[in-house]
Amino acid sequence: AARRLDPRVRDYTKMVGAAYGTTAEALVTVLIVLYVFGACWGYLVLLSDTLGPLVRKVAPAVDESLVRILLQCGSTAVCIGLCSLRSINTLKYSSALAVAAVLTTVVMLVRNYAAHPCTAGDCATAAGPTVWCPSGECSGWCTAEQLAAAPTNCPGGTRGVALWPSGAEPFLGALPLVAFALQCHIQGAAVYHEMPPRLQSSRAAFAAIAGASSCLLILLYLPTGLAGYGAFGAITQGDILTNFGVDDPLADVARGCIAV
Repeated sequence: AARRLDPRVRDYTKMVGAAYGTTAEALVTVLIVLYVFGACWGYLVLLSDTLGPLVRKVAPAVDESLVRILLQCGSTAVCIGLCSLRSINTLKYSSALAVAAVLTTVVMLVRNYAAHPCTAGDCATAAGPTVWCPSGECSGWCTAEQLAAAPTNCPGGTRGVALWPSGAEPFLGALPLVAFALQCHIQGAAVYHEMPPRLQSSRAAFAAIAGASSCLLILLYLPTGLAGYGAFGAITQGDILTNFGVDDPLADVARGCIAV
């Protein structure tokens, strides 16, 4: 509909401008810039957390802060190069590689869960001493005896793996992830603009493509969440790979895949 109003529409901000005017376009542009800036910053932090253990494993004498800075600067340079491409279609090969990398990580997590499911009294992490577990002996599902002996090693108490959150905090903590997932619709206009004319003329075709993309995301990320939580219970971290030690070869492969 927006393209019928203005044939120049080729991205989300232009679509908003064609439908609601230049003021709305300017406002949405500012919001997208702020949103994408925050998302990119989050990705840089994730990359430094993910690749940091690999770098320190190879060069243990290098300062951790320096490693994080170098990783973030290098990742920023790569991101700037990808963002400078004039056509979103040129990202098809890197996107396919990213899907394959995420699939590799999913397989690793599901395999780990199948081999070491979290059960009462046996739900530990192999990450060793960390900020969120200074003793390195935390459990995601403690028995009453373990809780009484070492309360600090039982952040989730005896609740263990539960279907529903125990309070408002876990629920509220998941809301940013839901909001982050909604950024996909920002690329919808650009993707539509570069689709072949025969697909642009069919509303059903675009709906099918959007639906297939959503199904792919569900198939990739739902097993990741379930397998990660099922393996580590209450000590499951936002970056699931931080639950694995640096001596785990499969986790190292997954770290490299996530970096891709």
